Amino acid sequence: MALEARRGWAVTEEVRTTAGLRLHYVGVPAGKAGRRPSRRALERGARRLRRAGCRRVLAAPGFPAWALLRAAGLRPVDPGPLCAALAAPLALAWLAREGLAPERATVALAGGRVDRALFETAAALAPRVRALAVEVPREGEALLRLLEREWGLPALEGARGGADLTLRFPGAPAGTGAALDLSGTEAGLDGLVPAGPEELPGTLERLPLLALLWEEGRLKKEEIRIQPGKSLDRTGQTNL
Repeated sequence: MALEARRGWAVTEEVRTTAGLRLHYVGVPAGKAGRRPSRRALERGARRLRRAGCRRVLAAPGFPAWALLRAAGLRPVDPGPLCAALAAPLALAWLAREGLAPERATVALAGGRVDRALFETAAALAPRVRALAVEVPREGEALLRLLEREWGLPALEGARGGADLTLRFPGAPAGTGAALDLSGTEAGLDGLVPAGPEELPGTLERLPLLALLWEEGRLKKEEIRIQPGKSLDRTGQTNL
């Protein structure tokens, strides 16, 4: 759904191809500046998407009407699974940006359970970092024993307080210190920017579009590069 800088009431509708994806495009009039869509126009646009069989929506950054779309049975594309799948390269990119050698760093993995993404992250980081700390209720101890047996890493159960970086998977309790929140928001990635092999076209929000390309098999995880961006301090301000 796009907010178009035009007046009037007509909602446009067409099928477009973006980055190899076939998308049902709905354009909603939003005034001369493209910032003031009417509720009725948004509701008409939502009905058009539902009639076309759509259930998930891509939009530009800062799209203001997610609550209305959710009420209409539509939801944004969730980038969380992609962020979790990219946890290891995100961690290594963060360490490199901060000037920390992986072989001298401790990375903590925190989550509600040991799912595939967390396990694969542990397997990818174990040969690279000095130590891994694990904070996962019930299942964490078994993973620690495996890390000790396979890679000789010290068991650091519940020791993320002393870690250089914590990777927060779904279900992770709140904590302090440097962390990457893998729930799927760019704000949670501390300035790191996942990017495709080529510049993505259009004005759609980048991370959900990447997630959809990956989900649909049009982009491999290995093709996604991590740009260092600018780090944030713990209050969320850009650290120049």
